[in-house]
Amino acid sequence: MGQASNSIFSRLQQHNTNKPWWNKLIFFGREDGHLSKAQLDLLERLIIEKMNTANIDLDNSTQGNKSYIDKLSKFSALSLWNKVEKLLNDVANIDLFDSEHIQTEDNSDNSTLNSHISIIFGESLYTGKSYRDVFTQLVSNLVLSAELDKLIPLMSPNEPNTVQILGNREHISAKGTKLTKPIELTKYHMYVNFSKIGLYNQIKKLAELTGKKVIFERW
Repeated sequence: MGQASNSIFSRLQQHNTNKPWWNKLIFFGREDGHLSKAQLDLLERLIIEKMNTANIDLDNSTQGNKSYIDKLSKFSALSLWNKVEKLLNDVANIDLFDSEHIQTEDNSDNSTLNSHISIIFGESLYTGKSYRDVFTQLVSNLVLSAELDKLIPLMSPNEPNTVQILGNREHISAKGTKLTKPIELTKYHMYVNFSKIGLYNQIKKLAELTGKKVIFERW
């Protein structure tokens, strides 16, 4: 990651020549193009710190520049970042700091002793090594229970998607990535390719539909 104070196209050309491993790009800026060098330094340093906290490997070892920035400029820059992060999470379903990757084979041990993610849904405790693991357990149990009729608003007659998370067929992306998991002993497949925040919102929706109270114990 990095900042570009001039032409984004020129920076992309440099990366395409010197760093051929990348295949996706997310960039943001103000609509009027007015971001000072101090604001760019602040935003770059903030994102680097968040990625380091999430144990995400970065291509360079820079920690970002510490330029002087006045309070008004700092507020403006952080306000922009809050809007960008909300848009990525709520609209694009992208959590930049979620290091989880979708698993096509789940061989994890879901015992409580080896788990660190847990929620209480109704009277049941769900634990797992990942957020998707807990989500998968919860949806599977609901589908296999008497609560299935309450999930009709989430059902698709075809492939599941981000809105209708249950369907009759698996969903595979154009690049061949499996976006769903089958629910054992049923005809259903569930959509699981959500970020941490996306999974949180889906669980809240399941709680509303089933009239259950949910407590995110360790999330």
